[in-house]
Amino acid sequence: MASIKVRGTISRVFYDGKGLEVVEAYETKSGETINKRFTVWLKQPGLFDVGDVVSVEGLYSAEIDNWTNKDGEAKQSIKVSINNPQVTPTDPVATIKSIFEPTHSEPMPF
Repeated sequence: MASIKVRGTISRVFYDGKGLEVVEAYETKSGETINKRFTVWLKQPGLFDVGDVVSVEGLYSAEIDNWTNKDGEAKQSIKVSINNPQVTPTDPVATIKSIFEPTHSEPMPF
């Protein structure tokens, strides 16, 4: 199986943290922004949030997805997944800080 490495922003966290959607954006020569979406499947829930910028390396898989748009037109797209991933935050210090941020604004009892 082929391997893949991407760097992008987490746009969605699902399946109780075991699934991530990572969007890798780039600009074409004509100035158009293209977004590539990847589904990342984790074995254990991760401590990732929407907006985190990560680097992902893992096994590449793809499948054809048939669907119907809101106008009733049949469409096809390719779903790209990354399995057995190694997910690394691109800013580990910010990630560590976010883990230790207070979750409430009440004063401490001591």
